[in-house]
Amino acid sequence: MARISLDGDGRRARLGIVVPSVNTVMEPWAQKVVPEGVSVFAARMFIPPATTPEAFIEMDRNEGKMAIRQLSSTHPDVIAYGCTASSIVQGLEYDSHLRAEIAEDWKVPSTTAAHAILTAADALGARKVSIVSPYTKEVDEAEHRYFESAGLEVLGGACLGISDGFKLAEPSPDTLFELGVRGFDARSDALIMTCLNTRSHTVIARLEDRLGKPVVTSTQATLWHALRLAGIDDGIAGFGRLLMAP
Repeated sequence: MARISLDGDGRRARLGIVVPSVNTVMEPWAQKVVPEGVSVFAARMFIPPATTPEAFIEMDRNEGKMAIRQLSSTHPDVIAYGCTASSIVQGLEYDSHLRAEIAEDWKVPSTTAAHAILTAADALGARKVSIVSPYTKEVDEAEHRYFESAGLEVLGGACLGISDGFKLAEPSPDTLFELGVRGFDARSDALIMTCLNTRSHTVIARLEDRLGKPVVTSTQATLWHALRLAGIDDGIAGFGRLLMAP
């Protein structure tokens, strides 16, 4: 669709992001930091508070396609499926099928949070990683299996054990910083911090300074990959090495 030539929002690109209904973090942060001329539009998938594998699967099946369809009416340049846990509890094949389905049905490039993290790890040359999350032990362990199945070697990790999806946004920057330090194995090439409803981006620069290694988060990686797929290669300062990378 022809883009209106104005100085307002979206003149360069429109990013579409699908998030679980409890997410209060990704949308306002992304809207605030995207380069001038880029707009962010979000659609929501209802999910009950419990962060169980069953809840994520039910959300995908009952809400995912509807949210993507609604989002498509904004004619986005890319669609990002913004729920890391839904991919990790259903596996690489599910994630690949989801991305292909979005691209085929709506004729736009697509990514997911989990795929964006893997793409970011490749861009940074990270094969050995430590992974931390706010999730329960059950979901956290599934996450480690997912990234190992994708070819990463997971050397360290830690989780906060939060079982309420809305409360994933509650940990303070100090808590997240301590989580990253606690879960990091010095042999790792990078630290990964997951969940798009966690304010992980607030501690990326601080952790990179402390650890001396790049930090990849669900929020940061999803925004980075969506921008690059939409043809926007501007660097965004303040959120680690990745968002400054082409």
